[in-house]
Amino acid sequence: MTVPMDAAKTRTDGGRRTAATGTEAAAPPGAGPGPRRRLGAGGGLARFVLVRLLLFLPTAVGAALFTFLLVKIIPGGPAYARLGENATPESVALIERQLGLDRPLPQQFLGWLGKALTGDFGTSFQTGYAVSATIAETLPVTLELTFIAIAGTCLVAIPLGVYAGKRVARSSGRLIRSLSGLGLAVPDFFAALVLITIFSVWLGLLPRLGFVPFTEDPIRNLHHLILPAMPMILGGSAIVIRQVGAAMADAMASDYVRTARAMGVPERQVTWLYAFRSVLPTTLNVVALLALGQLGATLILEQIFVLPGLGRTLVTAIGQLDYPVILGVVLVYVVIALLVNLVVDIAAGLVDPVIRKGTS
Repeated sequence: MTVPMDAAKTRTDGGRRTAATGTEAAAPPGAGPGPRRRLGAGGGLARFVLVRLLLFLPTAVGAALFTFLLVKIIPGGPAYARLGENATPESVALIERQLGLDRPLPQQFLGWLGKALTGDFGTSFQTGYAVSATIAETLPVTLELTFIAIAGTCLVAIPLGVYAGKRVARSSGRLIRSLSGLGLAVPDFFAALVLITIFSVWLGLLPRLGFVPFTEDPIRNLHHLILPAMPMILGGSAIVIRQVGAAMADAMASDYVRTARAMGVPERQVTWLYAFRSVLPTTLNVVALLALGQLGATLILEQIFVLPGLGRTLVTAIGQLDYPVILGVVLVYVVIALLVNLVVDIAAGLVDPVIRKGTS
């Protein structure tokens, strides 16, 4: 039976007819013209964003309170860390009175919280330097390192994940998934030591230690951050390849992809406009979780590569039980995590009308 040519044309309501039967098949999420699908969705997304913003403050305060109680149960204290072996009960009591640590715990926390809400995180118990100034100096280093790692991961892993998902049953796809499994098995600190040995000691291509500010010399700045970012790129790529590959394999086997192919849509367009667009929300969520994980990985990598970042500042403060620095840095990490999740949720709602309607 001959199929009329009109049966393969795109309908104006966002649905599509199959080339074989002329029956309607659902268009891929976000792939059709779909103006009707987007009507009335903005209000739901706006309410969703408003609710998330209202939860910002309670979440941040709760994280700060948990951190405050956690550091308080650690044996010792700032006075012992400052006095060392010369600590006596009298000298410890004197230091604690000077630092305000002899006050009741609720009074200590509420006093710190009231100042923190105005941007004043207090002063370091060990250095006497303003915590907010310390954060302002070290945070850009950590954010730049994390951004380089995320950008490198996306550039490497997303194309490989798409390729592996399209060729899930072929040897090339299985090889990519196997190599990604190897990346998951190698810890960041071990990968860092191996990469230092190869690229710095043996080949002499990259500096092993140190940091140059971006404002001083952008080229040298990037040169010093490539090697610290490489362990995070390797580990992050393994995660993204597996997640994107699995989602892409499901998308390529879906009805709307088969419909697009039957309509004669070019394979490149089928891959990126139909299949990948449907897995884009999943990709955004994976990258967001990965960004938070890599932000945590900077605590170790900044120690290994001697980078003056926020992670190294936190590790040093924990070793010295420097309460104001610990609380200030942890609060900054929490705010960053909340912002990343909010931005990704908004982006996922914008690229996928189904998610956007679900926020209503």
